[in-house]
Amino acid sequence: MGISEGSSLVQMCILKVAHNMDVLERKVTNLPVSLLKDLLPHLNIYYLDRIETAAATKGVSTSVIWAAIWRDLDQSWRWRLKSALPDQDWKQRCLERLFHMVLFAQVRQAGPYLSELSDSSILSMTVKHVRVLSLHTSSRNICRLASVDLRPILSSLEEGVTSLKLLDVITLFKHGRKHVFFILHRLLDHGSVREVVLRRNPDSSFLSWLASRRRGPQLTVSAASEASRSDGCESESRGSAEPEEPAAKRLALDVEGNPELLCGEVWSSSSAADRCPEGQIQSLDLEVSKCEILSTVAHILPTWLCLRTLHLHSDWLISEQEMSVLVESLRGLFLKPGCSLTDLSVSHVSGHTHLMSLLRACPTLLSLCLEICPPADRSTQTAQRRATENRELCLEKLTVKSTGPMRVACFLPFLTSAPKLNSLQFTGIHLSQRFFHTLTGSTPSLKVLKLQDINLSDYHQEILQLLEHSPLEELSFRDCRLLDKCAVKKDFLLPFVEALKGISSLRTLTLSQNRLATSSIEMAELFSGCRPSKITKLDLSSNFILPAELLEFAQLLETYRPVQRLTLDLRFNPLDRDPELKGQALRKLIPYCNILTDDWDSRSTMADHVSVM
Repeated sequence: MGISEGSSLVQMCILKVAHNMDVLERKVTNLPVSLLKDLLPHLNIYYLDRIETAAATKGVSTSVIWAAIWRDLDQSWRWRLKSALPDQDWKQRCLERLFHMVLFAQVRQAGPYLSELSDSSILSMTVKHVRVLSLHTSSRNICRLASVDLRPILSSLEEGVTSLKLLDVITLFKHGRKHVFFILHRLLDHGSVREVVLRRNPDSSFLSWLASRRRGPQLTVSAASEASRSDGCESESRGSAEPEEPAAKRLALDVEGNPELLCGEVWSSSSAADRCPEGQIQSLDLEVSKCEILSTVAHILPTWLCLRTLHLHSDWLISEQEMSVLVESLRGLFLKPGCSLTDLSVSHVSGHTHLMSLLRACPTLLSLCLEICPPADRSTQTAQRRATENRELCLEKLTVKSTGPMRVACFLPFLTSAPKLNSLQFTGIHLSQRFFHTLTGSTPSLKVLKLQDINLSDYHQEILQLLEHSPLEELSFRDCRLLDKCAVKKDFLLPFVEALKGISSLRTLTLSQNRLATSSIEMAELFSGCRPSKITKLDLSSNFILPAELLEFAQLLETYRPVQRLTLDLRFNPLDRDPELKGQALRKLIPYCNILTDDWDSRSTMADHVSVM
């Protein structure tokens, strides 16, 4: 931003100070608070980072500036939360995004936050804020990390990056395959990466190489021999296993060069006897093709002792046979003394018949997430019920999403067998009265209950009974048609609110997409009386709340004055219908709420119309 003809003397001085921060940095904190706030938007990210501690001592936060930079970098921010995140969160988001954009030559804005900064200086400053490294474009730019010039950058990434996302291996390996492997070797084996997200991987040799990062320190020699025998279908086709080699040396499959040898050239070892370490992937988020479950994944799982989290995604239906193979592979893993797996997620499972065998195969599993495509034949329900008799599960968290009609009866045996269950999330499942009775009697530790895309209009009494003496900390009824069958909506809402106020542990309540409209005003009663709710997060998004209704809600909240500051989500409500009333309501709410809003234009979409159909 230059000095225009109409600039005031103050504005010209501020721009001059911003342009000469290399000389004036130590003196700038002597400015009055008002001038310091005016200066911040004109600083580049280097000086904004350096000045923020001194500014904080004067009560000036840089959060608004980092948030503004984020909005400039991420054009999709209008459809995301506009929340009051801590300063460091906004800053970390901005600098991590800037690192990727500069590395992949995707940023050339002329904004003041990048003025007078070269690409190398931006990379040097932002690299220490990178926690998740995403490699998803042509390797031509990524290979720069293997160059001598960017060696310090790669070293910093090794120290700070804990999660690596490989989003398109086909494109990634187009150019400089051996250099890409070298970079991955440094990050995985020499670095701090423990989580890998892999998408679109047609390269079986790469997946086999990646799987070699599964050796836990507790793996014995005999276990290692067994691992080499099961190290992918290539070994099986040769008829016998080859001796175990260092992880990096196994790259000689079809890779151009050996990253361990290249590693010795670039990072010279202190001794000729030194060998590269072997990394340990503890969390794997993998998009599998149809053959990979039966080949690579099923073969490597029994020896992946350090794996704690496994998420398998597919865009095809996992058949009964394939699920059986996966279950047996997991059983082999859990039979090993050093097994660490506690979190499992599998998508596109054909039916629920393997659910119990899966839990039996993984007795120490704490979290299970399944996306189920219900089969036409549900004749296995009785067998499932018998299978769970007198069998106590360790499960603490269960998440099930059904993509078609499925009744809850097939899951009730699991609920009665999981007394430690503290989190339950169901999506798209037809419930019953027995479901609520089972929750009340069999899950005394339930703290999180999330129901989505489920019709609850017939279960008002069951909901109220469930909430009595409940230890819930988070309750979510999203798109549950709560009031669809209410002749007088207050008849349910008033006792519902009173029941919620009786749960002293409840902190988060989500009621989005329930067509509350004018009934949203009743939710202010949560904070009334001598026993107000202790809720700190209330989600009323997508409920067709108009400005006049929000104003009435705000007036009640102003009267009741909640003790705890409330995070209030109002996104996707047609508040643009009356900007003046909206402004009045928000001004009344601000002293008591952190408000999540958006710039949603309700007149240009049918979403608000559909929400009240």
